[in-house]
Amino acid sequence: MSKQVTVTFDFDETLGTVSNLKCVMDGIEKKKRTTKKQSDVIEELASEAVIKLEPNKLVFNNKAVADMELSTESRIVIMWEQEPKNKKKLFPVIGTDIAFDDEGAGNKMTKTFTVQYKGKQNTLLAELGTEFGIEEYKDGIWRLVSKDGGVKTQDSVETIKSISEKAENIDPELIVEGDETFEIDDLEFNL
Repeated sequence: MSKQVTVTFDFDETLGTVSNLKCVMDGIEKKKRTTKKQSDVIEELASEAVIKLEPNKLVFNNKAVADMELSTESRIVIMWEQEPKNKKKLFPVIGTDIAFDDEGAGNKMTKTFTVQYKGKQNTLLAELGTEFGIEEYKDGIWRLVSKDGGVKTQDSVETIKSISEKAENIDPELIVEGDETFEIDDLEFNL
């Protein structure tokens, strides 16, 4: 059995590239799908490093990842430091577990540059804002600077304890009014 095959393409002599490849077999066009590997896609760095605080996670832009030299194997830790001039005021600093000499602490970064950040820590950091820039503080440790209203610091250790106690008292159960029953068909998990 014989088949008729026609192959057409455009060839750029100066660049030496082939494009618009078409293959027709017995009158039926076969389309070739081409995709680029994710590693081949070059993403332009953002102009400014930004870390966003969302309800259960931190989202890093590519500039923050590059500046902090992070990878998917990095474990991210946020700690609170005392202001040098006023020992009662605290500010957040971020870095890797290795930078803080506490290997294994913190949460691992995902391929999409997010880090799980839940509970009391999230509530406490949310008091300062939801969008942060970074400033180098110490070797491998960065100071979080609120972009929602400038550099802010927590008023005192007592304030942090108060917020932590309030966060512990929040009931995580879903509260539904009425006698309606709800069926959950699809669940979506994002890592």
